[in-house]
Order: sequence, then structure tokens, then C-alpha cells
Amino acid sequence: MAAGLLLLAALPVGAAGAAQPGDPRSPVGGLPLYVSDYGNNRVVALPSDGGDQTTVPFDGLVRPTGMAWDAAGRLYVSDTGNNRVVVLPPDGGEQSVVPTVGLSRPLGLAIGRTGDLYIADSFNDRVVKVSAAGGGQTTVPTTGLLHPWGLALEPDGDLYVSDFVNDRVVKVAADGSGQSTVPTVGLSQPTGLALNAAGDLYIADSGNNRVVKVPAGGGGQSTVPTTGLSDPLGLALDGSGSLYVADGFNNRVVRLRETGGGQVTLPFTGLNTPTGLAFPPASARPWEAPDDARGQGR
Repeated sequence: MAAGLLLLAALPVGAAGAAQPGDPRSPVGGLPLYVSDYGNNRVVALPSDGGDQTTVPFDGLVRPTGMAWDAAGRLYVSDTGNNRVVVLPPDGGEQSVVPTVGLSRPLGLAIGRTGDLYIADSFNDRVVKVSAAGGGQTTVPTTGLLHPWGLALEPDGDLYVSDFVNDRVVKVAADGSGQSTVPTVGLSQPTGLALNAAGDLYIADSGNNRVVKVPAGGGGQSTVPTTGLSDPLGLALDGSGSLYVADGFNNRVVRLRETGGGQVTLPFTGLNTPTGLAFPPASARPWEAPDDARGQGR
């Protein structure tokens, strides 16, 4: 097992104060932020209005990591310890298991524009695609991956993969023309990925305790100004200019401006190695209402 994965289960539980209405530490942009709480075998959500976090009603999770939402408001989670991906509908219904074959330690997830699900099948050193049209599972053509972790999709279907052990990020062309390596310098065990609307790529460079930005259209990478990160694992963008980082070994989630600065710690409580981050689509916002603390309803 890769070094970063070995360390995940051995960390102490962190804590933060509860949010208050209007708390500037809450997520911005009007949507709740969902976090896969790896060490506590759960997914939690923090509303944008300053309310308390809630636990999302998944059942039987073991070491959850990657998350992704589809346009209909279904939440997919890599149930890494169970070698499966589970999905929860937006109406408070029961979870189901995504039909896959032979997964081994699935990590990052991404959803394409047509609803296809991409899974970083880490210990099989591959990425698989599960067709939304019911065509089953296929393997995305890649070369030389070793424990892939994070995934990010461009609108045109080009797929970015963080190749954890090889200290690189690769881009797989949607048109089948092949794989290329994203030009970066000095990455060490990259994990989470995020793309903004302009096409800039953010990389959680976990081995270097930093986040780097690779601008769209060329130009050198830059380091996003942060303070005190320890093994950042997951990233998310809210579309309002803020970047969120799952600061794994500090048991916290921080928010900062995409351009850097303004870092604050979000008031999640009791996190133990937060790993994945995800915002729901604006058209589907399950479990956010105060009466829905157990996930029953919209």
C-alpha cells in the first residue's frame, strides 16, 4: 500500500467549534459542503447558512474517500475499505451499490456530462468508467499508472488523473488520442484535483504539504498561499472564487481565495482524516434543510 494510504487510519481525531448563523467560516456560494470523513467511516455536510454539520445517511461505509454528484442530485462515494462505490438518491431513499467488477481500493470519482461515472481504481492501477446508459464497466486507456488517486473532468471530456506513486498528473484525451503528462515541477504524492471554470487545474500536492495551480493554456505552476497544511488530500471549488482543502493530517477543512490568502478553518467537528470534498449541484440540494438532519427529504 502507498505510504500516504498507510498513514490515513492512524491519526487522532480533530475538533472545531460549531458554526453560528452568519459565521464567516461557513461555506460560501449558497451550497452545503460535503466531506468524506475517512477515519470515522462517514460523510458529513456543513450548510452554508452557519448551521451545524449533519451526518449523511450512508450505511456501512469503511474508509470513504472520493465523492461526486450527478446532475440529478445523487451523491456517489468511494467506499474504499469495501472495494465498492455507493450512491444515495436525493429523496432520502436508501443507498445502492454501483455495479462494478473487481475494484480494489477505489479512490477519486468524477461524473461526466452525460452521467458516466469515472473511478480511480487505485490498487488495480487503472481508471474505470461505468456507463450511465447501462453499458457496463470499461477501462479508460491509460499508461503506467501506479495507485491513481484524484480525478477531474473538463467539459469536453478530457480527464485528469493524479498518479500518486509516480508523482505526476496525467491528462487523458477524450478523443482517444492518448495520454500526456501535465507540466509540473516537484510534485510528491499528488492526491485531490479540482478544475475551475477557466480551466485552471488545482493539485493537492500531499507529500509537499501544499496546493499548486497549473493555469489553463500554458504557463508555469504556482503554489497557492496557504498556512500549515499537513497532507492535503481533497479539493473543491465553490464557483464563487473560493478553494476548499481537506487538510488530512490536521483533521480540518480550510477555505481560501483561489488567488491565495484569506484562509479560515471551517467549523466541522470531530473530523478524522477528511479526504474528499464535494458541493452538490445548484439544482439539487438534499439534506440541507434543518428538519432533514438525518437526510430524510429535500
